[in-house]
Amino acid sequence: MKIFFSFILLLFLTFNFYTYSYSQNNSYGLNNVDGEKDLAPTNPLYQLRVTNIVRGDETDNNENSLFFDIFIYHTNLFDSGPFEYAAGQFYLKFNPGIANGGTLSYSIVPNSSDFTNPDAIPVNPSIVGGQLRLERNVNLDPGEGPIISTIFPGTKIVKMKLTTTAPEINADQMDLSWLISNINQQYSEVYAFVDSVSTFITGDGTFVIDTTEIPLPVELSGFTSNISGNDVTLNWSTSSETNNYGFDIERSLINTEWNKIGFVSGNGTSSSINNYLFKDKNLNSGKYKYRLRQVDYNGNYEYYNLTNEVVIGTPDKFALKQNYPNPFNPSTKIEFDIPSDGFVSMKLYDINGREVKSLINEFRNSGYHTFEFNADGLSSGVYYYILNSGDFRSSKKLILVK
Repeated sequence: MKIFFSFILLLFLTFNFYTYSYSQNNSYGLNNVDGEKDLAPTNPLYQLRVTNIVRGDETDNNENSLFFDIFIYHTNLFDSGPFEYAAGQFYLKFNPGIANGGTLSYSIVPNSSDFTNPDAIPVNPSIVGGQLRLERNVNLDPGEGPIISTIFPGTKIVKMKLTTTAPEINADQMDLSWLISNINQQYSEVYAFVDSVSTFITGDGTFVIDTTEIPLPVELSGFTSNISGNDVTLNWSTSSETNNYGFDIERSLINTEWNKIGFVSGNGTSSSINNYLFKDKNLNSGKYKYRLRQVDYNGNYEYYNLTNEVVIGTPDKFALKQNYPNPFNPSTKIEFDIPSDGFVSMKLYDINGREVKSLINEFRNSGYHTFEFNADGLSSGVYYYILNSGDFRSSKKLILVK
């Protein structure tokens, strides 16, 4: 019986020994955790896209500048895991004829990147022949690179601005395309941290140029001006509106800064035709430009330019207008018209006919003029202002209330 039990024990020990040996030897090609396969890291796949190509922004007049965004979009999160961006340089081919006879400049729009680490943003934009170049960012360490979004359209790398010194940029001639492979020249490159190593992944991407402009929130069907003396009436119509808060009206003398001169409320969201009107009164002689700054309820905006200059000429007769406001404290405006160049005198008198102050005593060109009078230092009361120019003489009463 002892021999029998000894034989059974020997069989048991032998079986466990071989089972243990088999499990150790069979671990080749298997991960010791949960029996998963031990695979090499997978490179992230991505889409690099130029999109949102539009004319002008809040600092431009819509005519001589183009803007576009460069996005990168991660497309295989399940296979590769998170895509940590390491570096990139972005080269585009284009038609230099877009300059329209002017000189081109290429720049990054400040604060336009979705990258939270500024060291990840590409640098040194330049134009080299028929190429728009954006050079590689500084070297990053693992953990410093931004994680690329897997939600379309992805992460915005940067917004770019292309400007010509000519009055207008030939947007239709841009012919934009990616430079992604050239034996004799540099080209676009993308790097990612794969298993904590900066890895060249240019060949793992697709490169897209989206030439479809952003749909405008307002479709403007007309924008015109009418002149009556030194008053201008602006008329514009919309065929559709989306989320339209309203229109800032801006004006500039030729080659001067734009200034906001009024606001007209919009009609929110509408698919019907809406007509708008704004009157700009009592302008001085000169050449003016107008534009609308359409604003939506989210604060986004778009510019619409009046295509023609507005010229306020010279009046056909002398005129002295009533000051406004009246009564006033302490400032008021006095307008007068002069049909020909000449010497102009305007003086202020009190109710007893005593001269209080000389307001104008100089040569003036023909045209519509405005004088702003500040009555600081004068007492409340009734005064008269008298304009003399050539054979013309006229007076008006003003009232100062303090």
